Amino acid sequence: PVFSERASPFSFLGPKRMQPPGLALAQLPFIDVVLISHNHYDHLDDASVRALARQPGGPPLFVVPLGLAPWMRRRGIDTVVELDWWDTHRVVRGGATAEITLTPSQHWSGRGLHDRLATLWGGYAVLAPDFHFFFAGDTGYSPDFRDIRAHSQRLQTSRNALW
Repeated sequence: PVFSERASPFSFLGPKRMQPPGLALAQLPFIDVVLISHNHYDHLDDASVRALARQPGGPPLFVVPLGLAPWMRRRGIDTVVELDWWDTHRVVRGGATAEITLTPSQHWSGRGLHDRLATLWGGYAVLAPDFHFFFAGDTGYSPDFRDIRAHSQRLQTSRNALW
């Protein structure tokens, strides 16, 4: 999630937002789960993650790719589950259950000069009794899509950003 003006470690430098977010953080309903696809600054903003963790009613569960949990914990966020590709985590909220699986994608990770490929990246297949959803994360077309379809036959809808 990125609600800041720039996708950068600096408030004065880096890619600047062209449009304001569709909703301000204060306008969001209670968030149960946040799915993080990878650690690039345009997908994982320090200030935004901290703000979500301070939401009224308690922090959401952050589901992150392998290697990102330490980054979250250094920011005081302990409600985090780390997944490897094809790992699944079952979430139960208010009597509803969903299975969240980290899926591979054609991308990479890195926030600086010395951490390239140090953490995983991916998309998510979310399977609930009455709703099945696929979020591809940042990706280009790859054989991973065929594997994801074979693994998650019940997917009904998707949100894909192909670059």
